[in-house]
Amino acid sequence: MTQNSHFMGQDGFIWFVGVVEDRNDPSALGRVRVRCLGYHTTDVTDLPTTDLPWAHVMHPVTDPCMHGMGNSPSFLVEGSYVVGFFRDPERQQLVVMGTLPGVPEAEADPSKGFNDPRGKDSTQESFKGDPVYGPYPVDGDTYTMSSGHELGEPDTNRLAQGRTSETHSSLISRREQRLSGDPSSSGTGVPTATQPYLKAVSDEAIDELAQQSNGQHPTWDEPDSKGHSKDAEPYTSGQYPYNHVFESESGHIREIDDSPGAQRLFTQHCKGTFEEIHPDSTKVVKVIGNNYEIIAGFSNVFIKGDVNLTYGGNVRQLVVGDYILEVGGNYTQKIHKNLRTRVGAGEAGGNLEEEINGNHAFHIKGYVRGNIGPLETAAAPGEGDVDINIVGNETHIIGKNLTLHAQTDTLISTGNDMMLTATTNMNAVTTSGIMSVKSGDKIDIRSKTSMLLNPETTLTETVGTNAVRTVGGTLTDTITGVAGIKYTADATFQYVNAFKEKIDGDHYIDKEGGKVDHTHPVAPSRTAGTDAVDDL
Repeated sequence: MTQNSHFMGQDGFIWFVGVVEDRNDPSALGRVRVRCLGYHTTDVTDLPTTDLPWAHVMHPVTDPCMHGMGNSPSFLVEGSYVVGFFRDPERQQLVVMGTLPGVPEAEADPSKGFNDPRGKDSTQESFKGDPVYGPYPVDGDTYTMSSGHELGEPDTNRLAQGRTSETHSSLISRREQRLSGDPSSSGTGVPTATQPYLKAVSDEAIDELAQQSNGQHPTWDEPDSKGHSKDAEPYTSGQYPYNHVFESESGHIREIDDSPGAQRLFTQHCKGTFEEIHPDSTKVVKVIGNNYEIIAGFSNVFIKGDVNLTYGGNVRQLVVGDYILEVGGNYTQKIHKNLRTRVGAGEAGGNLEEEINGNHAFHIKGYVRGNIGPLETAAAPGEGDVDINIVGNETHIIGKNLTLHAQTDTLISTGNDMMLTATTNMNAVTTSGIMSVKSGDKIDIRSKTSMLLNPETTLTETVGTNAVRTVGGTLTDTITGVAGIKYTADATFQYVNAFKEKIDGDHYIDKEGGKVDHTHPVAPSRTAGTDAVDDL
């Protein structure tokens, strides 16, 4: 079989080492322009960067390089040393197989080939100006790396070099921004909630703030980056060659640390947001900016231990469906300002239903104001009603006045005794209508001093059987009108002492004819006349 000597792979393998000078592939294929050592001149005037051939970049077998799948484009930058081969005898079709790390000793010189051509001092007009990243290697003065990487040190990332990682800018920043320490002493530890001290209503009240040495909220600290302090001995994390670090030009970082005894996973955004899984499997997530989480399906969360949740600002929570909360232990709330609750905020309204399988105690320092029933419309049947069933005793102690007002009827009923006691006056007044006092047995009305009955019109007394009146002192009846007394049976009047009667007008006695006057025979004899009767 005849072989074509000019077919790729049939005319030998010619390889090269070169420097990437341009990566802005107009076809966006990830190609780079490479100046090859031994093949191309250093003089950028004789051979400008724009005349260098485009080299394809070989990807690993884990990159399919098809329809955007895999990692693309390739991550080569101006100034990268690469190794590859020529696909053609004319050496115009280059393939880059990989990069060659080293120890950069000098910054990029844009006036010469085999350098990053970009920069404000570039002799090539199309590359003149300050690039966003680079030029590489940076000079450490005008142009710097976000990591702090400088000339004279290995191209290996500082984070992959054990204790040297503590000089990486991202790790320095994370340690400086770590939340820790007592906030009352200029610390940044995160305060947690404390339960309310309900000494007025609870025998189990606990003053958690008083239990703190500084009298402030308890706090928790953000775990140390890497899971240990800067000065840890021994320093186990990020050990070379076990920590595999990826860092982008802007400073995005990913670490897969296989250091024995210090295995970690770490991802960080260039602005500081990061996620880290420590050697003990502790996970730390810190968002420097805003955080948004959207779950299109269900979310199930199980936390086996305790949870501390602290918000530095306001919280809004909207539950479109039902909200079911079950607490196996105590549920406490401490609200520093107002608590406003509305039940039935929707058009259909709603109910508040509570069942307390224990006691209910409360203390209100201010006043209580409430309304039962609609405010803007007329009450429907049942609206505005209050039904309370108290199986035991009820005691109200009121420091000042008590006012009960009913628009219609008031009924107070007791199955046993009822007592109304006042230290001074007691008034029972009806504006109109009848006041009725009825007893199933006896009525006992007593007054320690005087008693006044003063009907403004007529007084009617009706006694079903007998009536007994006992006056310990003087009895005076004053009648401004006509007085009439009718006895339908016998009437007996007994005067133990003298009987005096004064008549200022005529005296009429109307007696049935044929009746007899009787005089008691034991009346004592008189010795003298009776004195005149004085006016009352």
